[in-house]
Amino acid sequence: MGGTMLRARMGQLLLDAGSITSAQLEEALARQRETRCPLGQILCEQGAISEELLLKFLGQQYGLATVSPLPSVVDPQLAVCVPRAWAEQHVAVPLSRVGQRLTVALVDPANVHALDEVRFRTGLRVVPVVALESDVRQRIQALYQGQEPHQPDGASPPVGRDADVVQADGDGSWAADVSSRETHMSPRETNRVDETLQSEEMTTLLERVSSSLRYARSETGDETLAEDASPVAQLVQTILQRAAHMGVSDVHLEPYERVVQVRFRLDGTLHPMMTYSVSLRNAVISRLKILANLDIAEHRLPQDGRLTLELTDKRTLDVRISVLPSLHGEKAVLRLLNRAGQMVELPALGLDVTDTSILLAALERPHGMLLVTGPTGSGKTTTLYSALQVLNTKDVNIVTVEDPVEYHFTGITQVQVKEEIGLGFAQVLRAFLRQDPDIMMVGEIRDLETAQIAVRAALTGHRVLSTLHTYDAVRAVTRLLEMGVEPFMVASSVSIIVAQRLVRRVCPECQQPADSLSGAQVRELGFTGDMVPTVVQVRGRGCAACHGTGYKGRVGLFEVLPVSAAFRSLILERGTGDRLKQQALADGLKTIRRSGLDAITRGLTTIEEVMSVSTED
Repeated sequence: MGGTMLRARMGQLLLDAGSITSAQLEEALARQRETRCPLGQILCEQGAISEELLLKFLGQQYGLATVSPLPSVVDPQLAVCVPRAWAEQHVAVPLSRVGQRLTVALVDPANVHALDEVRFRTGLRVVPVVALESDVRQRIQALYQGQEPHQPDGASPPVGRDADVVQADGDGSWAADVSSRETHMSPRETNRVDETLQSEEMTTLLERVSSSLRYARSETGDETLAEDASPVAQLVQTILQRAAHMGVSDVHLEPYERVVQVRFRLDGTLHPMMTYSVSLRNAVISRLKILANLDIAEHRLPQDGRLTLELTDKRTLDVRISVLPSLHGEKAVLRLLNRAGQMVELPALGLDVTDTSILLAALERPHGMLLVTGPTGSGKTTTLYSALQVLNTKDVNIVTVEDPVEYHFTGITQVQVKEEIGLGFAQVLRAFLRQDPDIMMVGEIRDLETAQIAVRAALTGHRVLSTLHTYDAVRAVTRLLEMGVEPFMVASSVSIIVAQRLVRRVCPECQQPADSLSGAQVRELGFTGDMVPTVVQVRGRGCAACHGTGYKGRVGLFEVLPVSAAFRSLILERGTGDRLKQQALADGLKTIRRSGLDAITRGLTTIEEVMSVSTED
């Protein structure tokens, strides 16, 4: 409605300026109500105004720059940013790209939906300018020279509100995540992440889903198909199977006004994979709810559940699902629990020889607490599971309380937290103490009650493993004190603290030397002067093995803090975080940043990855 009002106001401005007559305006408005074409276009077709005059008024009305004529130089790379079908449908064309800024020339600046679509699909900042229709159409022909013109009734899927699928690259299709694409990669020698769900098979499947839903709605008025053989079920199965095959940790199904975007989290980074029509949104969500035994009639409240997926290679995949109502419908996030991926031997975590020996020595003690800290997604649970593998022998009783239980151990009693029935961490821990345990693992210390029970257990002869959400190892101590745990209990119970982060590992298949850094740049990162000559940066060029990202897998960065006598004394004195950090460094603590610098020199990761998870010491 806002666009119509603006166009009507433009007509009044033209009338006030004496450029058109009242009769011409009334005739144009009447025709606009019939054809829904832009008012300016109708006035030009009637001969009431020239294109040049229309361009001038559009620029003034919308406060946009005008370009006439358009630059004669055409950059063919711009054809990757938006598809020809979109350009022809909206009479708009990209003019230039500088960094994350994409300049788009269009005839109708009131078409905000078109600009929003470009921003959404490409992730770029779009700068609109107004141009003559004749210039824009000539530019489209020049930019997409060699591509077939868009045929609305042809095989290419339509781009717009009713599109069922938008694919990556090619005529009538979108380039997913253009902002992160590496221009030196050749499509023939890489297998980009966003190509995984872009295939004729997927296009055909989406067409079948759309057809089946139209039939189901016409027959029953219901768009949910529960049968395992239905196209909707096959679509869900295909997305999850390909995610599992790639080693994806999370799948996001994100609804927007016109489309639903599918994104995969691979090695900690989200990658746009595909989009499908919003008309399929409810059917896909309903199918997931059926698999997870959730209430398909509830659309107003969040829901959480679990499902098991049968993979084609005779494996099963545990999936945790969270459904959240949003502005444009329900969003689903699926966590793929790869049991094989959780089982990592302690030496393979990424710890160096010294830190590994320190951690193993702490695990061998008959009592005391091991704390693993770091933000969500930093691999804390994997580290705890690795420690449990070391401790899991026939002569000990190990019990764990987790939320959720992500891996099932043989020989270990595991309890799932169920807050809705009053079964929280503290309640389970109290029960554990009556189960004659030797070792207890607490998935997370969230409150004072849980912290006090865990600390008392460590003081009374038990080995306790748990996690905290703190930035570094030292802050784990201050967090316990802030919770209300007495200093003497913290000093006496905590034996070792491990802080960690995960960074993406450079793909070994396509690793190559990167641009060298100056001595000043290397020193700014934290390297000492004698280390400057040894720093050789590597990068992944992008290949099929890493799906064109240049990274494959992740590696941990650790700081391991054994609690020394001097450190305990500071805890008893309620020393500040800065004093505790100084003492830890004096005791030989290797920080996250230092661990990251070592990983760079070993060619495991890049400077950007290390800087994204750590700060200067």
